[in-house]
Amino acid sequence: MAEPINHDSPWKETLDRFLRTFLELTFPSITRQIDWLVTPISLEQEFREIAPDAELGPLRADKLIKVRLLNGTDQWLLIHIEVQMQYDPKLPRRVFDYCCRIHSRYRIPVVPLVILGDTRRNWRPTTYSGGFGNLGLRIRFAICKVGDFKNRIEAPRHRDNLTIFIIAAYLGTQKHRKDPANLSECRLELTQKLYARGYTQEDLRSLLFVIDWLMPLPAEHKVQFRKRLQQLQKENPMPHVTLFEELSREEGRQEGRQEGRQEGRQGCILDLLETRFGEVPVAIRDRVQALYDEARLKEMLRRAAVIPSLEEF
Repeated sequence: MAEPINHDSPWKETLDRFLRTFLELTFPSITRQIDWLVTPISLEQEFREIAPDAELGPLRADKLIKVRLLNGTDQWLLIHIEVQMQYDPKLPRRVFDYCCRIHSRYRIPVVPLVILGDTRRNWRPTTYSGGFGNLGLRIRFAICKVGDFKNRIEAPRHRDNLTIFIIAAYLGTQKHRKDPANLSECRLELTQKLYARGYTQEDLRSLLFVIDWLMPLPAEHKVQFRKRLQQLQKENPMPHVTLFEELSREEGRQEGRQEGRQEGRQGCILDLLETRFGEVPVAIRDRVQALYDEARLKEMLRRAAVIPSLEEF
């Protein structure tokens, strides 16, 4: 049986790490109107006020941001991603509710951008309306169907956009999620192409981190994938940290050493920080080594892989 896949966090990670390039890929006309010399502001607290965690399912990801447009005005964008494998007829109403709550609470209009990961080609909702005749409320939103990239992954116009690999990873899992052997082959091919593009190590680490999340493999296939990846590393060194940590965690689980897993994860965090930034301050070492909660250690490891500086750890 295929393992359940958590697509929520990788998409949020994508929006946090690759916001501009991801929007250039999915909503190019909107992106061209944004002044990227002004850093976008993430409105996490504002979004939590109008959408409590209880309302957010594991197959959705949302990002509320404020951007500066080229005309000098500020604009709020609501980016809503639905990544379930089937369509949800309640989506238009949900987007409508979010926009209404934002406007009601903050008196600021918002532009909704919706990314759909389902496999239903003809399901392309762009409006929600309620009322009678010509009277009532109506909202329009822009959509992007991930499936539309299926035959465009190698298109020249996408070659310089690194987030096309995240789309390819999602589509690969969607196609092979019930066949781990083919999923492993797809992941290996994608990894080879990724290294051939010559991205910076920072972008490479972040991309591999998201792809590891999007393309999970059963334990036995992880081992085979690791061996083949190590063979490739002999020819072209690859900083594939997240997969190796995942395998080490699985090996520790098989041995049943809970304490060893926790200490191993602490070591992985410190080693990763040292590899990326050099000497790790004593205060950070003490903080990491004082943690034994599995969930906190896991989250800290993820942060260590993507933060731009030690000061933000």
